[in-house]
Amino acid sequence: MRADTVILGHRGAKGERPENTILGIRYALELGVKAIEIDIHLSKDNRLVVIHDDTVDRTTNSQGVVKEMSSSELRELDAGMGEKIPFLEEVLELLNEFSFTLFIEVKSLGCEKLLVELISSSEIDLYSKVIVKSFNHRIVKKIKELDPKIRTACLIYGLPINAVNIIEDARADGISISTSTVDQALVDLCKHNNYKVTVWNVNELSELAHFVEMGVDFIGTDFPSSVNLD
Repeated sequence: MRADTVILGHRGAKGERPENTILGIRYALELGVKAIEIDIHLSKDNRLVVIHDDTVDRTTNSQGVVKEMSSSELRELDAGMGEKIPFLEEVLELLNEFSFTLFIEVKSLGCEKLLVELISSSEIDLYSKVIVKSFNHRIVKKIKELDPKIRTACLIYGLPINAVNIIEDARADGISISTSTVDQALVDLCKHNNYKVTVWNVNELSELAHFVEMGVDFIGTDFPSSVNLD
């Protein structure tokens, strides 16, 4: 297998611990995972909060729309096993304790300026540790316009005719694509043009070797304890 492929904990360890929580992220990191993916939304009072859905209904003990709730209201909720919905800053603090790449998926409009300010003003070098991605490629492009030093990736599900065109139109550094649609031609094209390729998600160990041999850079998984490169 290729030694340079990195396992990425999807939403921390979505299949094993409450998703997008400090508990889940720390669990994956303590297993030795070297990349973590999280999702961010904007609260009513303009705080970047770590949650996947635009509502709290699925992942907490309450109901409501994230952007219509204040950060203090969101913090009162149980996100699973007694965990709180994290602020993005809390996840970034883990970069002081663990060595890993943090993928931040922007799920909603309006996060761009705050996110860039947070990355650029950090006391640690987040430019080498963070990759911002989104299915909304206008968000990806906006991040690059605000700060070209921030690494970014375009999220896609379907198989494009030319992935490089998508990456370059958004001024991105790579692409993140579903395992159900990625093929070798896409990987080869991206690698030829020095763009990173992330695939999501591999949840069976028996499937891992196929994507490692493709030469992708990051492989997402919901089950970091069982899907590993050891």
